[in-house]
Amino acid sequence: MFRALGCIWQVIQNSDFKINLKENEVGITEYVSPSEGFQGILKSRYSDFHVNEIGLNGQVLHLNQATVPEEKKDDEMNSEQLDAALAGVKDIITDEMRIKIENLIQKSSTSDKSEDCEVFIDATELNKDKRTEVHKVIKKLYGGKLVSTTVSGEQEGKEPSKKFIKITEPKNGRERNAWSFPGDYVHFLVYKENVDTTEVATGLANRLNLKPSQVNYCGTKDKRAKTTQKFCIKKRSPKQILGSVRHMPRVRVGNFEFSKQVLKLGDLKGNRFRIALRHLIGERAMIENALKNLKELGFINYFGLQRFGNCASIPTFEVGVALLKSDYKLACELILKPRENDLPFLKCIRETWWKNRDSKAASLMFRNDKLIEKKLLDGLAQYGENDYSSALRKLPRNMLLLYPHAFQSLVFNNMASRRVKEFGLKLIVGDLVYRNKDDPNIELDDLQIEEFEESDDFAKELNLSAMEVEKESLFKRKVKSLTETDIESGNYTIYDIVLPLPGYDITYPNNIMKSWYEEFLEHYKLNSQSLKNNVKTYSMPGTYRKLLLKPIDMSWEFRFYSTPEETLIASDWEILKDREKANKIEINATNDAEKLSALLLDFCLPPSAYATMMLRELMKCDTSASGQTNLEEAALQKAFDKDVKEIKKRKAEDIIEVDGASNVKQAKLQNDEKEDSVDKAEVSNKI
Repeated sequence: MFRALGCIWQVIQNSDFKINLKENEVGITEYVSPSEGFQGILKSRYSDFHVNEIGLNGQVLHLNQATVPEEKKDDEMNSEQLDAALAGVKDIITDEMRIKIENLIQKSSTSDKSEDCEVFIDATELNKDKRTEVHKVIKKLYGGKLVSTTVSGEQEGKEPSKKFIKITEPKNGRERNAWSFPGDYVHFLVYKENVDTTEVATGLANRLNLKPSQVNYCGTKDKRAKTTQKFCIKKRSPKQILGSVRHMPRVRVGNFEFSKQVLKLGDLKGNRFRIALRHLIGERAMIENALKNLKELGFINYFGLQRFGNCASIPTFEVGVALLKSDYKLACELILKPRENDLPFLKCIRETWWKNRDSKAASLMFRNDKLIEKKLLDGLAQYGENDYSSALRKLPRNMLLLYPHAFQSLVFNNMASRRVKEFGLKLIVGDLVYRNKDDPNIELDDLQIEEFEESDDFAKELNLSAMEVEKESLFKRKVKSLTETDIESGNYTIYDIVLPLPGYDITYPNNIMKSWYEEFLEHYKLNSQSLKNNVKTYSMPGTYRKLLLKPIDMSWEFRFYSTPEETLIASDWEILKDREKANKIEINATNDAEKLSALLLDFCLPPSAYATMMLRELMKCDTSASGQTNLEEAALQKAFDKDVKEIKKRKAEDIIEVDGASNVKQAKLQNDEKEDSVDKAEVSNKI
């Protein structure tokens, strides 16, 4: 236990990688409830934080099936259906054509390749449905022996204006493994431990010969946690997907389904959280009161500190401001600039580039080519040391969007704090609410907004005429300003209020808050119209976000535990492996005085809400990494002192030998060291 605690202590005390960004530096300053707070340690172990997606049907997603489903062919035909299908294409696949096709099979089975092994059916006059019908008949008749594709005449050296159905043997003489599942898209659940969602997606893509963009999911989940979420991949069998995670020890997959629809960003109703807060300090009655207040009053829907990066001296929103102002040189320099508390190897690379401005030489110093600094240096080396705009294009678009989004989040946090500080929880004239109260209230990001505004769904939803659509932006029309009559009607509460994330295409509150937004943007020499950038990636239309939220289906329980490494919440994978064992929590302490105290929380939040901000409201404490580290340092020191005292006492009583090495203690030591190694690896991977 000494070594384990000492190891943890050393990581905390000597770490140069602490996250120093404070809540007040990103506008997080206010609380909803006046209730007294208490202390508890969040994510003392990553097994203390569990997240499960909630599907659009309201069901919480759990990994509870790890079997491969039986193959069932999509639109499989029985003999009667085949006869009917053949009759429908008899003028296309004539008896003469069938003889040619069957001769093709005979040719492909011999070594004589002197003649072309392909047959063409003129499909110029056939519509898409008819061509599909022909493909299905060929597939049913000849299975994997032949394949058919629709080609243009120009592709095949024939009359350019015509289309053909080309029938050939599979490439390299191998029978093609025909897709034999209902629906092109495989939907499945991914359970992960202490791994980034993007890392899992990239790993799957690499092992399945796909681009990362071809691995779809609804949203990213916390890294330092145990999470379950839905993924979607096109035409990769469950067996292939299972095989692809064989060498990903922290990842499990299962619950395979098939669909004709791709999974899109935002296709979820929310997330269910199960969280353990360890080392509780506070009276039970006081904690109960805080829980009841949270359940009744909710919390301010702040963007959490994760949104702003892990460097206090160069937060991500500063890079975002540079991009919004088209100052690409400054943006690149902020990303590559040396900073305090950097990883040693990255510090060396940054300092080398900053001094010499030799991007190629600095890039060659990297071993990991996935880091954004590496990609940016490659861009500068490729396009020229001063072509900052082109170099930035080497970064994935979703990664670039994180920077201007961080600035939008900064604005929202500051506006939310000022709104609550000056007006409390009362409605005021000019507050914004969704025009349609039944709106799903899913906050859209800029990629989704582009798709949304280009569709007809938005106009239909608001019952707008073509004239109204032309007159005013659809997204501006998504909200309305409250009047005195609206407030007096009692139809709206503070929980209906939304605040805008600034952009060129949104409505601002029709009250004093509009001037607050203008003042804040002006401080950074920006305004709403300047957020419309010539480069689409950096152009921010804006969106809306609820001011306050209440946790849904919230419950809690207090639990005692004996050792810091004890698991308090059973994960999906643990339940799937051994349900009986997962439901069993061992309490080894002999009396309450020797037990450690934890609070177990179970609740649901909508998409894009931060559980850490809810916990901040509950405990009235700093959720920053440095704040949590300070709490854990104190708890570990207390445990360390207690352990020293216990060892001395037991040695004096001759109960244990001088080295204190009992089997139980050795087991605890191994568990602690294992957790430490995970924490160390995690810290070393942070940028």
